[in-house]
Parts: sequence; C-alpha cells; structure tokens
Amino acid sequence: MERTRLVLGAMTGTSIDGIDLALVRIAGAGLAIRAETVATRSAGLGDLAPRLRAAATQVPMPAGDFARLALELGELHAREGRALLDAAGVARIDLAAIHGQTVFHQPPASWQLINPHPVARALGCAVAFDLRGTDLAHGGEGAPLTPLADWVLFRAAHARAVVNLGGFANATVLPPRGSDAGADVARVRGADLCACNQLLDHAARRALGRDFDADGAAAALGTPDASTVDALRTALAPGSRPRSLGTGDERFSIVDRAAADLAPNDLLASVAAAVGASIGAAIDASGATDAVLAGGGTRHQPLVAAIARAAAVPVAMSDAAGIPASHREAIGWAVLGALAQDGVPPSLAAVTGRAGHPEIHAGAWICAGNMRD
Repeated sequence: MERTRLVLGAMTGTSIDGIDLALVRIAGAGLAIRAETVATRSAGLGDLAPRLRAAATQVPMPAGDFARLALELGELHAREGRALLDAAGVARIDLAAIHGQTVFHQPPASWQLINPHPVARALGCAVAFDLRGTDLAHGGEGAPLTPLADWVLFRAAHARAVVNLGGFANATVLPPRGSDAGADVARVRGADLCACNQLLDHAARRALGRDFDADGAAAALGTPDASTVDALRTALAPGSRPRSLGTGDERFSIVDRAAADLAPNDLLASVAAAVGASIGAAIDASGATDAVLAGGGTRHQPLVAAIARAAAVPVAMSDAAGIPASHREAIGWAVLGALAQDGVPPSLAAVTGRAGHPEIHAGAWICAGNMRD
C-alpha cells in the first residue's frame, strides 16, 4: 500500500506580515511524492511583528530578547497549527515543517529564528526546521529552497516559471515534464530576483504611514515617475554572480530619496512599476512558455499588471494550478519537509551552488515522542 502522510507546513516570510499554514496530504515517497492541499490558515503576528522587524533590520537587542522572541514565535506556530488541525478535524499529523523568521541572511551566515519545541509539544509529531543550514554548511547560498517543491507541485508538459512575490521575489524555472524524475530535477533552475513586498511595504510606510498598501489601491491612483523607476530598476538588476538575497538587499534608500519629491500615490506607483518590470523581464529571459505567480504580492494589482506587461508569456495565478497563491510557500514547505524526511536534500545544487553531496543529512530535526499535551 502506498505511504500517505499528513504534513503541516508553516511560513513567515521576509515581509513579516503574518504566518501562513497549510495541511498537506503527501502520497508516496522521495521524488515520486504527490501533494494535495487539505486545509490552510493565516494569522497575524500581533506584537511580534514590530519586534521581528526590528531584529531583521539589525536593531541591537539583548540575548534575552532574542530568546523570548524565538519562544513566542514558536508558541504562535503551535497555537495556529493546533487551530488549523482542529478546524480540519484532524487529531494527529505525521510531521510539521516550519521555516521560522529570517532575521539575517548573508551566506554563509543565516538565521531563521524560531524555537521549534512548542510546536512539537502541541502537535505531538516530529518537526523539521532550519532546512537551509545543511546547504549553507556545504557551500550553498541556502536559498531559494522552493524550486524542488515547485517541481513537485507545478511541473507541466512545457517549460514553466513559478514566481513567488514575497518580501523578495524568487523564481523557479521548470523543464518540460519527462519520464525520468532524476533527470528532470537536475534541469530545474531557480534564483532570487529582487526585493518585492519589502520594498512595496517600505514605500507604504513612508507614503501612507501604513504597513502596506492594501491591494495596491493607492499605487493604482498614482503615476509612475520615469526617473525613479529607472533608478530602482538599475538597483534591482541582478549582479554578475547569482546569489540569494537578504540583509542589505532591500534598496530602501532609493525609496527614501524619492519620497522627498514625489506625491504619495506616485511614489507607490513608481515602486510597483519598477519591481514589476524587473520581475517581468526575468520571466521573459527564463525561456519559460508560461508563468505562475504566487505569494502575498499577488494581491497588489498594479504590481501584477506591471509583471504581465513586461513578460512575453501568459501569466496566471497559482490558484489555476490548484495551489492557493497565498499559501504556496507553506504548501511547498510541507513538501520539502516530507522530502527531507525521506532523505532527499531539500536544496538543489544547481540552484544554491552547494557542493553536490547526495548523502548529506537533509535537515535539522527534533523528535516529539509522546510529549503531546
């Protein structure tokens, strides 16, 4: 009988605007797995958000504050995970895979802050966490990790780009589906593209005094300023060496300078136009014949419109492929956790640049045993 597992995936992205969780039914093992979304849930971060944002922007704080922050974030994951399972009528699951909050990323140093032990206690299952660590230890960038999950979730008969509009935008380029899974996976490519929601949200804080521009409504009322768009596009252009993006790559200073001269709506429209054009150009250069968009940025209508204008291929939301755009990363993290449990490293050497050691341990784990409340 084919193995079936229930896996919880949880993600708090670099936008630091909430936690997304997904309960996923995983059938099969290794690269032959198939994933079906059972239920999803999202929640705010409450008073954790400004404290996590302070940590991510390198505001100094005592070690005790970091310890409490990690514990409280773990407790939030535990509460929301339990609430998702209760709403779905599920008593027990086989695995939880949690990302934690990226508060620093400059390879080889990276920190996905979370205390996973409250999750293990609340859910009574093994917990996979710090899936980036092994890749970093083997010389990789530690990101992006989602390409392998995208291969499981989105592969098609044609070449396809899967773009996540998160705090930073990243893209997976999938080859046409073939008969040899191993050969297909070896041809998957992926890369971080540019700052995305982090830049949009920073502009909203400067222009509107709000954490974000809901649905891009204010940006839709503005007119992009050509010089600001050009300056941002130049700053967002990838360097000569592909690498993962993180601390120091947000490009906030350009927005800060433009904010002094532009009306609020025009500033927001300029940022959306620049980010969208940068992402669309990357899709155009990928060789894909269509593109799938996911992540919180899909709700920003001017951003999505700018991407569609710049891309030379059809662009659609991931919902059309059966994956809710708002929960693609949480679903993908559940897939990566299951693969790691099966001994498949969740990173791809061709994407992250790690040394190609197929025998490397797939991630960090804690075993909950029978400690569930």
